[in-house]
This record gives sequence, structure tokens and C-alpha cells, in this order.
Amino acid sequence: MVGLRETPDMNILSQPPDTEHSAAQSSAAQASPQAEVVGAWQQPAAATNVVTTPAADEASPQLQPLHRVWPAQNTFSCRGVLMMGGESGCRVFPNVGWAWANCFNWFCILSLSSIYFIFVLPYFWSKFIFLPLISVTLFFFAVSFLCLACFSDPGIIPRREVILATQSDEMLTEILGYSPLGEGEPAHVRATDAHQMVPPHLAKMGYRWCYTCEIVRPPRASHCPDCDNCVLRFDHHCPFVNNCVGQRNYHFFMGFVTSVLCLAALVLPSIAWFFIEDLSSSSWSGVPVSSTTRLVLICAACLAGLVVLMLAGLWLYHLYLIAHGKTTREHWKGQKQEQISEEPSLSGPRGPQLFNQFALVDITKVRRAHIQPEGDP
Repeated sequence: MVGLRETPDMNILSQPPDTEHSAAQSSAAQASPQAEVVGAWQQPAAATNVVTTPAADEASPQLQPLHRVWPAQNTFSCRGVLMMGGESGCRVFPNVGWAWANCFNWFCILSLSSIYFIFVLPYFWSKFIFLPLISVTLFFFAVSFLCLACFSDPGIIPRREVILATQSDEMLTEILGYSPLGEGEPAHVRATDAHQMVPPHLAKMGYRWCYTCEIVRPPRASHCPDCDNCVLRFDHHCPFVNNCVGQRNYHFFMGFVTSVLCLAALVLPSIAWFFIEDLSSSSWSGVPVSSTTRLVLICAACLAGLVVLMLAGLWLYHLYLIAHGKTTREHWKGQKQEQISEEPSLSGPRGPQLFNQFALVDITKVRRAHIQPEGDP
């Protein structure tokens, strides 16, 4: 009894014993003396199994960055920093966003500029130094605006599943002024959703229901079949910049067209002048050039001249659209300006990006045909 007074479990032992429970414990201890030892060694293992059970791992969501499970045709690179458009039928490689028209665009700019910088620029550097300086500046602006137009968000409105997976409905409602999810849940019937999902006051203002993205989009927004997204103030999908042209990159597109047109207007006459001055010599700026090489360069210059004429027509056409406050899509569809309540394409603000491509989402809630590998470029 002295030992019981010194034990910390005195209160437990002093309580009226449960005869049946005590008898069962005594009989178990007498029947198998080694059961207590075996049980003592098994308890840590059982506790460990509770932590590493497969059921616990399956219960946790499978999280991935949004850019790796993006449910559209866009391609992300540099770990989601750069975003390219989609090309359904003109891709250079499968599952890669590069289009042949975009590669041709880069080839024309880089090849003709290389010819100018290698052969022509040294010729004019000692005679008209301001021409090389201006040409280098225009080349920098042309490449910069082309990169911005290629790798930036054109103004994509995220799909319903992306909004729900990122829980961004309140943020989008604050930015857009309305909830893109609409009223209630879609019935997945085109005619029914177009009538029931759009609030009546928004329908009167020209807001429409996108059956593919399952969202309500503004009047000047449209769904791009190449990128498979709804784009704010959608102008057109340009394969030469490999991206949609919309509210957030129209400024970059016009900057590219303007700068590359000025660059071509400066570079091509300079090359022609150089040909005329040194046509009788056997070398250009100390570099031997054969007749075949001259012919190739002249053909490239003629091809570039045709491209410049097309660029000039495109630039004048977009100046006309800007002056009339229309987009390319609105002009070709014959939509009147009186039906449009938003600002014109160029003078309107870019606005913030409506999604965060680095947000972690549950891959079971976002549908995608394939997941980009972890080591994407």
C-alpha cells in the first residue's frame, strides 16, 4: 500500500474497480505474458501507419500551378511567365504554340536586319551616322513590341472552371462590374443558358452567354476559336504575332506594326542605295560577295518590299478603325458604333489581368487534355 501512495496514478487506483474489466486484464496477462511486450513494439508502427496511410494522401487535393493545367489552347513557357496564343492547324511542333506565320515574321525581321547591320551599316556609319542610330532604335522597338504582343495576355476572361478553382468570382465582379458566372447554374443547353444565365439588365446592354467558356461576356468581347478563350475587346487573332489581339495587347500590336513599318522604310532604301553605290565592286565593306549572293540579297529585298506594302495597308486600315472607334471584328460584321457603349480599342485602358497563372488549383477541377511537364522551358 505504500507503493500505491507514491504512484502518480493513485486517483485512478483508488476508484472502485470494474470487476469484469479487471478480470479480463488479469486473465489476458496470465495467459500470455509476452503480449504486453509484443504490443509495446507494435504501437509505434501503428501510429506511423496512420500518418503515411494512402487514404490520407488521396484526400489531399492534387495542386498544380494554373499555367500547367490551363484549359485552353494557349501555351505557357518560362514557368508561366510568357503566354502564347494557340494555333489549331498551323503549329510548327505539336503541343507548342509557335505558328509558321510567326516564324516567318521573325525570319523576315531578323534576316533583313542582319543584312543591313553586317553590310550596310558600316557603309553609312562614316557618311550619315544618324541613319544607323535611328535604324538600331527602330529595330529595338520593333523586336520589343513584337515580344510584348506575342507573349502577353490579350485580355482573356477566365473560364467558369478556372474562376471556381481559383475562387476569383468576387475579384472579377469588382473589376468587371458584374459576375461573369451569371445567375444560377448552367443547364448545358445553348438556348436555355443564353436566356437564363444572363441577367435581364445585362442582356439589354449587349452582354451574351458563351456556351464554351460558360461565362457572361461583355458586348465587345468574343470567343477566339484558335486560342479557345473569350477575349475582352477582341479585335482579331493574328498568326503573325501568334496571339489574339485584344484589349490588353492592342497597344503593343499597333506599336509593332508602326515600328516595323518605319524600320522597313529606312532599311530597304538603304540597302538599295548600297547596292547602287557598290554594284560594280567585287566586295562590300571589305567582305567578298559573289554574284549568286548578290542575287539572293536582291530577291530578299524585293520580297521585303512586298511585305512592306502589306504592312502599310494594315497600318492604314487600323488607323481607319481607330478613327471610327471600331475593332476588326466589328467592322467586318457591320456592327454600328451606336450599339457599343465601351471605349475604342486604342484609347481604352488596358485594365488588369483577370487571372493569376501561378495560382495553385486542384487539377481535378480544371479539365485539360494534357499537363505540361514540370521542366517546361
